[in-house]
Amino acid sequence: MSILILNAILSRAAIPADHQKSNVDSNCIDPEAAASSSSPLAMARNLNAPLAADTEGAEFEHASFWDDHGPLLQSAWNEWEEQLLQTGFPLSDSTSSGGDEFINSTLSMALEDAFGNPSEEAEATVKSLWKDSNDQQPIPKGVYATQLLTPSGISHIRNLLDKATSAGIPTRRPNGMNRQGVIVDPNVHGAVSMKSLVELVEKELIGRVVRPIGRMLFQDRVGCDDDLEYFAFTIRYDGGGADADVDNRSNYSDDATGENESRRDFELKEHRDASIVTLNINLNLPEEGYAGSNVYFREFPSSEHAESPGTDEKDTSYQEGNKDGGTVRFSPGMAIIHLGAHRHGALPISDSASGNGGGKRYNLVIWLFGRDGDVRISPYEKEDQMNVIERWRGCDHTQGVSFDL
Repeated sequence: MSILILNAILSRAAIPADHQKSNVDSNCIDPEAAASSSSPLAMARNLNAPLAADTEGAEFEHASFWDDHGPLLQSAWNEWEEQLLQTGFPLSDSTSSGGDEFINSTLSMALEDAFGNPSEEAEATVKSLWKDSNDQQPIPKGVYATQLLTPSGISHIRNLLDKATSAGIPTRRPNGMNRQGVIVDPNVHGAVSMKSLVELVEKELIGRVVRPIGRMLFQDRVGCDDDLEYFAFTIRYDGGGADADVDNRSNYSDDATGENESRRDFELKEHRDASIVTLNINLNLPEEGYAGSNVYFREFPSSEHAESPGTDEKDTSYQEGNKDGGTVRFSPGMAIIHLGAHRHGALPISDSASGNGGGKRYNLVIWLFGRDGDVRISPYEKEDQMNVIERWRGCDHTQGVSFDL
């Protein structure tokens, strides 16, 4: 995905429609508001959003729909959240005081130590928890994995996503290749802007995890200004299990639109991300099995061969034996982090052997990049790299960086 396309995404004009009207959670509908044709929420629920179809270069598919209806959709989210607040559902981040229940406790404690007293020793403890092997199998060079989320953490995110996607508000596809999933952002038209979900992404996952970890693991690639903005989205790969065409399910956990075989995402062609660093978190519950769908990586992008995200060459197959390349198999709550310039893709998914989960893989992906979508390619010289305090607390001119909610 090119920088031009990413800038268009961030300016609310690039990503196409994802699906038709979502299912509506009857517990979140105010009868009086629903009865009013002038209600933004009612008007949004009556929109006929075009279906996502293409799987390559689809960033501008149906862009005019989101341009035309973006303000209405944002008003609908605001109205829906006001109604949700009346039901007692928390609209603020509920994980800040209970991080150990959300993030793996060992990792959570190591992160707190590093934030509280940044040092090479504290950082080494954090780094030791990001492995370069998984289940005794080596992970490709430049890719690191950890057990990030607890089972309750996975359930918490899934519950938020289920609640949001059952609001009945149309959402756009996550990117130009995947068709199934949503964008999580308070400003992008067509994204899910649920406050508790946005705060979780920004505070818990970006602020505590991906930004400092990316700086720590890729010290020669990430500088003070290279990871200040983000793009977050979910994806779903579907192996076509028995429940794949069942209607009346939430859009995220299952199929809300009765999608047919041609609209399921079952693999992802090789590509680079429009990011300096990418965090990819598996959101499958422990009982949700699937087969296949390993993420494969090509050779680690050395500084001599670093390329812009907009210079993808055609190569859609994967073969074993690539130098420094290989595959990664996700497990529930596991996260991987890698450079956005590292070419990768997803092998085909199939139904699980046990039949549980219908052969689906759910993931949350976070891209970090500089202001206005800038992605730095050139590595930093040793003397220009951030020190340990800057990696955990920010540089002088970026301390206190936060996101506008």
